[in-house]
Amino acid sequence: MSLIPKETVDQIILQADIVEVVGDYVSLKKKGQNMWACCPFHHEKSPSFSVSPAKGIYKCFGCGKAGNSVQFIMDVEGASFPEALKHLAKKYGIEVPEEETHEYSQEQSERDSLFIVSEFANKHYQHNLFNHEEGSIGQSYLKQRGMSAATIKKFELGYSVEAWSDLTDAALKEGYKQHYLEATGLTIVKDDKRYDRFRARVMFPIHNVSGRVVGFGARTLKSNDKKSPKYLNSPESEIYHKSNVLYGLFQAKQAMRMQDMCYLVEGYLDVISLHQGGIENVVSSSGTSLTEGQIKLIARYTHNITVLYDGDAAGIKASLRGIDLILEQGLNVQVVTFPEGEDPDSYIQKVGDTAFKAYVKANAQDFISYKSSIYAEEAKGNPVKKAEAIREIVTSISKIPDSIKRSVFFQSTSLIFDIDEQVLISEYNKMHLQERQQQQKAGNHEAYAPQPIVPEPEKEVPELEVTKRYEREIVRMILHYPDQELEDGITTSQYMLEQLDDIEFVTPLYIQIIDFVKERLNKGVLPTANDFITFPKEEIRTESISLLAEPYELSPNWETHHVFVPRETDLLPYGAERAVMRLKRRNAELLLKQESEKLRLVTDPTEVDRVLKLIMNLSSYYKQLGDLLGIVVNR
Repeated sequence: MSLIPKETVDQIILQADIVEVVGDYVSLKKKGQNMWACCPFHHEKSPSFSVSPAKGIYKCFGCGKAGNSVQFIMDVEGASFPEALKHLAKKYGIEVPEEETHEYSQEQSERDSLFIVSEFANKHYQHNLFNHEEGSIGQSYLKQRGMSAATIKKFELGYSVEAWSDLTDAALKEGYKQHYLEATGLTIVKDDKRYDRFRARVMFPIHNVSGRVVGFGARTLKSNDKKSPKYLNSPESEIYHKSNVLYGLFQAKQAMRMQDMCYLVEGYLDVISLHQGGIENVVSSSGTSLTEGQIKLIARYTHNITVLYDGDAAGIKASLRGIDLILEQGLNVQVVTFPEGEDPDSYIQKVGDTAFKAYVKANAQDFISYKSSIYAEEAKGNPVKKAEAIREIVTSISKIPDSIKRSVFFQSTSLIFDIDEQVLISEYNKMHLQERQQQQKAGNHEAYAPQPIVPEPEKEVPELEVTKRYEREIVRMILHYPDQELEDGITTSQYMLEQLDDIEFVTPLYIQIIDFVKERLNKGVLPTANDFITFPKEEIRTESISLLAEPYELSPNWETHHVFVPRETDLLPYGAERAVMRLKRRNAELLLKQESEKLRLVTDPTEVDRVLKLIMNLSSYYKQLGDLLGIVVNR
């Protein structure tokens, strides 16, 4: 339940410009009246994601996602309705009344409560760093690593003191529940004792894309403690899934989109040092293997990734396989390695910002060529190793969905290994065939039996589905032109409802929409498209936005060549009348079928006569509507 006042909600929705909101996540290009982009919710090569500035809505004609600014934030961030509203309020400088008591956290969902307690912990650790007597230990370490005060504040770095239950005690004292402290992994309960997970460590809060704290990374400063790990991370929770989070993405996303490039590093300090050095489009997988979810996060902002590797040969080779996932998603990958013993953090501290950027630019090479060079060097003079290396490279190339890119990489690999390009292509074809056969065997053991080619029978469209199409057109016109006058001051919505007064809709979703329109008109208020875009029920919101979104627009070339193409608004009275007649004709057709079936079962002569007369009247009405619509009825 949201406790945000309705007036504030309305203000947020009114001020949240759909183009600005969506533009924070994808690059929009104007085409006709709408803006277009590749969808941030699914992988695609051609843009099918449309944003309508006039209507304040978005719609993907590929995956079906649709909504207004608030729904977009909910979809893209995985946020709740109140979270999305607060995100937009922050963006537009709208003050949202804050609850003063902790009853709020109890009334919210489990997920919201975890966010709240995580943010409390974040502020507590920051307070420790600057105000607790032990905080000077953390400050000394961060200054030694070259972190400025502004950078420490920007990444909200903190410190957990050495006491066993410093955070836990502070949280309980403020009224936070132990259950949520345990659920986020901040507090550990064992043998009826409770203690903090993080003690005597520098704290790196991990934010989700919208900037909310979901977990922590923590570095120990005790060099003599061999039992404790150097880095300790929060466990998985309802709000923290490591495979779907990238450290630094919240701070980097704008720069990634603007520069159309993402630098991928390994550690927290790599991200922070590069960011401080002016390279803000940098993220880290935080020591975990790169996952498909993390790659999809990057793909929202750019399709270009440069991986910055530490100068550790063994570590590099171990992590090469993870990059195949990036190739599978159709992203472009480059690799930069640093001199042995150096990592991005140490190297930028050593040579400075300008020299670091120059080094990255001079040493970046595409992943396939880089991997080929490493394997070719290892396989020198060893035919068996060379054959294994070639198969390894072909496997990586096979992950690339773009056939032209594959062809280019086959050419470059053939030069590096001094092997005929056709041999590589043959190996790729063999791998591809084996993979298909394995898939067929896994799904169907009779996959190899020759199947006769039989024309697929035409699928019969269910009766209700046919009726739904006609009802859908009525609803579409009401949504598009609810207050547009047809004639004599009668609006589209008024005309439609008057004409269909004796017709009952059968599609539940459209019944609800029509009932809402009737309710508004009975109150003397004309419905607007915005009433449906912001409708409380999600299914009605989604369907309404789908009906309001236009997949096609007239090309400006028609006007350039003086070709007049009438728009729907030019022929609205005609279109509204025909939409009504089509639905009436469809209902007459259904009644005819219904009465004809009844006639076969009736035995009473009087009832037979009554049904026959009704069938004749319906047939005449059906034909009359067909004539008006210009439909030829086969005899």
